[in-house]
Amino acid sequence: MSFRVGVIEFAHESNTFTVKRTELNAFTASRYLSGHAILEALKGTGSEIGGAIKAAENHGWNLIPIVAAHAQPGGPITEDTRLEITNTILERLRSEGPFDGFFIALHGAMVTQSAQDGESQLLKAVRSVVGKIPIAITLDLHANIFDEMAGLVDIAISYRTYPHVDMFECAIEACDLLQKTMADEIDPKVAIARPPMLVGCDDGRTTNDGPMCRILEHAAQEMETPGITNVAVNAGFTDADVAAAGPSVLVTYDAKVASNEDAKNAARRVCDTIWGYRDIWDTPIKLVDCIANLQSHEPDGKPVIVADFSDNTGSGAYGDCTAILGALIDAGLNNAALGALCDPEAADVLTKAGLGAEVTLKIGGKTDTSVGGGPLELTGIVTGVSDGFFTYEGPMLAGVSGALGPSVCFQTHGIDVMITTEPFQMHDQNLFRAVGIEPSEKAIVVVKSMQHFRGAFEPIASQVLVTDAGGLCTPDVALRAYKNLRRPVFPLDDIDA
Repeated sequence: MSFRVGVIEFAHESNTFTVKRTELNAFTASRYLSGHAILEALKGTGSEIGGAIKAAENHGWNLIPIVAAHAQPGGPITEDTRLEITNTILERLRSEGPFDGFFIALHGAMVTQSAQDGESQLLKAVRSVVGKIPIAITLDLHANIFDEMAGLVDIAISYRTYPHVDMFECAIEACDLLQKTMADEIDPKVAIARPPMLVGCDDGRTTNDGPMCRILEHAAQEMETPGITNVAVNAGFTDADVAAAGPSVLVTYDAKVASNEDAKNAARRVCDTIWGYRDIWDTPIKLVDCIANLQSHEPDGKPVIVADFSDNTGSGAYGDCTAILGALIDAGLNNAALGALCDPEAADVLTKAGLGAEVTLKIGGKTDTSVGGGPLELTGIVTGVSDGFFTYEGPMLAGVSGALGPSVCFQTHGIDVMITTEPFQMHDQNLFRAVGIEPSEKAIVVVKSMQHFRGAFEPIASQVLVTDAGGLCTPDVALRAYKNLRRPVFPLDDIDA
């Protein structure tokens, strides 16, 4: 029997502390597709839908692509935008049904203007049309999970890597369980538990063999228990002021074999392990120490990679902070590249000026001058102009297309500054190459990213420095005025061990 399986993506990581809001143009700038166009764009890619397409081929499904909507992280989604995307999904569900099952790629930290839990808000709408058919979802490792989700999905699989290089594999895993469900081999359900924490799991890092690796090993051990089909560990997303922000554990179990209490006990045990690592987490170094390190570094033919942690657009930061650029200039450091500085106004002026033009203008720092440095007035030369279209080379999102909008390389004080129209986290070398910058040829490469950069840039690095330059997404959660977060919660409150 060939099952009819619907596929949806509605993915957004929402920072509630930004002054911005996410509107429909943020989705159209990244990905907003329907029907067969989804298959054309994502087949053969390292994305979740790429994995679902491969799983459909493996299982002989009749795959029905509904909507794929993805936007770069930013402020909460406006109600008009949510309704536009949700209503499009519901209209296509009504016209393309019936279905035997569904695969849905979510983030897990989506906030809309009408709900702290944007994922459950969507899932309830989907359920209102498709009824009680099995639904399998994938989640970002930085999901903030509310209890309501457990009653809305049958299978939940979260990434196990940060950088997230296993999106494809996680989708395959979710779809394999979906196949068993539709064939009545298993009866999956989901149980949820969370420790009293806002910060935990070392933010989910898996490249330093730290706490998250040990936690995932424990999760794998729990999966050896009969009936426990998956144990998903989420590090949470601290840049969202929502009740459920922080680490959580989701256990997908086969109700034919294991009980809900069995699953909850497994989740609680993993939560205890997370709690045990609560005081072990890497934090970025101060900007002044970063600059001193760069000044004392002996060149060895490979670039020093500097991650501007707090201006990471992948967490909803503005991507236009100038503190680190100003510090490089003041220190006389050159043969450097920095990207991506999001400044649509400057990108437009420099694009129109054209290659070779010498221009004096203010760049960056225009969104919120209270964080990360205000605009810098600089004179430089336009050495690269691009329409901004590129394809990720990976390892993260290999084969997926992206669009930076009109972008330039602006060379000033010996630094190639990549200025873009759209905000983008720098986790792929091809972003720099879009404007003619070859990162391996630089002595210093500054990327606005927290952790995802490591997959593409760590292999070419002589050294990696991660610094907090005062942007919106500083890791010091005590600086944020949480109003909706459940309390008490570590590390903001004293909690007995």
